Amino acid sequence: MTIAATLDSADGQRLIEQVAKTFGVDDDKADQAVHTLTDELQARIQRRMLNRAGVADVAALVTNPAAGTALSEPQTLASPDAVENGNHILDVLIGSKHVSRKIAARTASSSNLDTGTVEKLLPAVANLLVAELQRQSQPALQKAVSGIPGLSGFGGSPLGLPGDAPPQSGSASDWSSGTGQSSPGRPSGAPIDAGQPLPIPGDNIPGLGRRSGRSYPQPDDNDDPYQRLPDIIRRGGQQVPGGGGSLEDIIRSIFGKVLGSNRGVIGTMIQLFLIRWLASLARRFLSRIFTGR
Repeated sequence: MTIAATLDSADGQRLIEQVAKTFGVDDDKADQAVHTLTDELQARIQRRMLNRAGVADVAALVTNPAAGTALSEPQTLASPDAVENGNHILDVLIGSKHVSRKIAARTASSSNLDTGTVEKLLPAVANLLVAELQRQSQPALQKAVSGIPGLSGFGGSPLGLPGDAPPQSGSASDWSSGTGQSSPGRPSGAPIDAGQPLPIPGDNIPGLGRRSGRSYPQPDDNDDPYQRLPDIIRRGGQQVPGGGGSLEDIIRSIFGKVLGSNRGVIGTMIQLFLIRWLASLARRFLSRIFTGR
């Protein structure tokens, strides 16, 4: 099931009602805003995953132990911790407050909400999107990494995502408050070891212009192996046993299926080009209508 489908499900609608209550907005307007913001952020994830570093960044968000809190405790979406985490997600996916404001302005116009309210909704929807991406991609991620050295448990058995129990067979929960989602633990918050050979997603990297106050701890023998996944993707060259292809491509495919778009790098680039071209064509057409030219 895609995120768009789960958002329209009964559980998804109940979650949107919770969002409306938390932020004090009308249910119908909240529904329109959440759908629009979700579409915008899904497009950003797809664009981010066009290269290996982007796949690693998205994997770091999805395997964050605290990601599932947005689903298990939706009433906390307006809390300072949730806002900070949501802004971190936006920083990774968008990287520009100017662009975020444009997204909020477009959404405010289509949902009849004021821009200030939508700007508050944006980090909340970012949290919900990543939480649902984590929930739905978990079984496929377990299967993909179960045979990779350093990412499987004793005897090669797959490991669950941090803080989560594997979903029961036949579970149909989606976008729900606690349904099929155990409360994840909090990350350790230990500082990054200065000897880390490659930057971990979220670090301050000179020259890239991304600012993030979050740190990703250096894994040791007692850490959850999923913390190593983003760095392994970033290094490249890792093949999934059994002829499944590169780890980067497998992870991109897993996330793409949940997002409802699994066209690969070339297909996504073509899609983005067509969207821009059609949008430009529409603007020209409307401009001629209103100006009479």
